[in-house]
Amino acid sequence: YIPPQVRRAQETLGDKKREELGRLKKMVNGLINRLSEPNLSSISGQMEELYMANSRKDMNDTLTDILLNACVTAVAMPAKLMMEHVLLVSILHHNVGIEVGAHFLEAVVKKFDELCKSDAEGKECENLLALIAHLYNFHVVHCLLIFDILKKLVSTFTEKEIELILFLLKNVGFSLRKDDALALKELITEAQRKASTVEKKFQDQTRVRFMLETMLALRNNDMRKIPGYDPEPVERLRKLQR
Repeated sequence: YIPPQVRRAQETLGDKKREELGRLKKMVNGLINRLSEPNLSSISGQMEELYMANSRKDMNDTLTDILLNACVTAVAMPAKLMMEHVLLVSILHHNVGIEVGAHFLEAVVKKFDELCKSDAEGKECENLLALIAHLYNFHVVHCLLIFDILKKLVSTFTEKEIELILFLLKNVGFSLRKDDALALKELITEAQRKASTVEKKFQDQTRVRFMLETMLALRNNDMRKIPGYDPEPVERLRKLQR
């Protein structure tokens, strides 16, 4: 039994908290909507101030929700915009505390697992994978996580997974080679083995062939063989991190 006056006090407290969170959400949303490369340091500075003024849990929850709503859409998110959003997380991760990146990563991976099991027709999976790839590009996560995801995709090996493997390799393949060439070599061997056992499964062999060619180009450090590969935007944004 809760006495009426205590219940009223709790409800008032709950209303006050909801109001506070609503205000916080508005402020964070306003900053995220204005986010771009030129004002990244000013936005991240204002975010850091919000982290100082509010509970970290509230900030982490709010920031993660807003970023996921902004980035995980049914259409492909523009690459530059995606990178800027993740770079903000990386700056806060390094300046405020590692739980910022950890909280965001956990939510992204959970959502990625859920969506990949479903038959989502849109680009949500690619967008989530791009978030994870750039968390690696901007030094929030270790290459081990990326290799884990790639191994999982290789073991499932449907047409959808092959597209996701290609997408991931194009985004971070050369960094993976630099960080752990042996793990990349093992992954390629496993992918070749898998491709030879499921050959009959695919009517269209071209994507499987293209995936294997992409992997070999990575192994041989041959950037020209990867269509549309451009490391420049990531390298330019990394400079803003310092």
